[in-house]
Amino acid sequence: MQTSRSANLYLACTPLQILNAAEARDRFHPDDDNFLVVFHSPRSSKKQARLAELADDAIDHHWTRTWNLRLTRISQLLFPFTARKLRQQIGHCQSLWTGGFQTQQRHLLHSIPHNQLIVFDGGAGVLQSAVNSWRSQGTRSRSLKQLIPGQNTSLPDLSKAKFFTSYALDMPPESVITNDYRVFRSHVSEKLPVRDEIVFLSQPLQRDLGLQLDVDATIDAALKFHHASRCRYILHPRETSGPPNAEKLPYLAEFFGIREGYLPKAFVTWMSSVARSLPAIYGRPVSCFDIRPVMPPGTSADYLRELQATYDDFAAAGAIILPLPASRHNSSGSLAMHESSAA
Repeated sequence: MQTSRSANLYLACTPLQILNAAEARDRFHPDDDNFLVVFHSPRSSKKQARLAELADDAIDHHWTRTWNLRLTRISQLLFPFTARKLRQQIGHCQSLWTGGFQTQQRHLLHSIPHNQLIVFDGGAGVLQSAVNSWRSQGTRSRSLKQLIPGQNTSLPDLSKAKFFTSYALDMPPESVITNDYRVFRSHVSEKLPVRDEIVFLSQPLQRDLGLQLDVDATIDAALKFHHASRCRYILHPRETSGPPNAEKLPYLAEFFGIREGYLPKAFVTWMSSVARSLPAIYGRPVSCFDIRPVMPPGTSADYLRELQATYDDFAAAGAIILPLPASRHNSSGSLAMHESSAA
């Protein structure tokens, strides 16, 4: 594709990566040609395509062109031809942004000529774990599709790469570009109305850790702390039961404002990673209830230190760490949209 403007390519696999790609596009390259390649699994392509539209429309800009690649067994075998076609249409890139190092992404990193490689995350520091896990892999664990003739799927040299992330990475400061969602917040978050409610994002702590938490008392404590009149209780995807009127979101929590068209007074959780992402994206308070005092007897000291580090990390990102309220021995939970007695 011949153009007088600089070109940049973004590779994404998840809705949050698409949101981060749009943030990078409008922050660093608003006047360039910006191309997006989204890799979809067959089961989630429609859902991810819709969320891609929402993420892009929310920024109020448009990609120069978007390719939605549905990954099937045949398409993966023929990917060298797809990569060659993309190279012909895009040409040389000023910057190549990738949200990960899956087989097809690595192939494009070698196929598309570029001046600068920038890696961005999709939540919970996944880029750091992706790099670390690949470095620790042996050649025996590499699958056949990674060894198909015509595909260079080795991890590229990351010594000169930049990392665009809202998470703290164990890397030299000059290699990290902080993603504070300044564009998204100015175009979207700051224009959304704020309702007199809190949104409680639950987690399956009883199932995963065996904890018995007084949800009713915790909701009331959160309502009182944030001076809100009601609570909207959101179940985790792996939770099967909860308070009456509790609900599940058909999208990531990071897309709450985009999908709902408003923001709560505050988001509340136990120890979810949204405590890091939501303050940056929406600028609303996030409070976390400290579960360490109710951890089962015999919990290892290492795990308790890990929990401490998690809460310290959340606090450094701006989250408010709250003590668990005294249990009222009521296991029935609380109405998900109940009126606060403290309001």
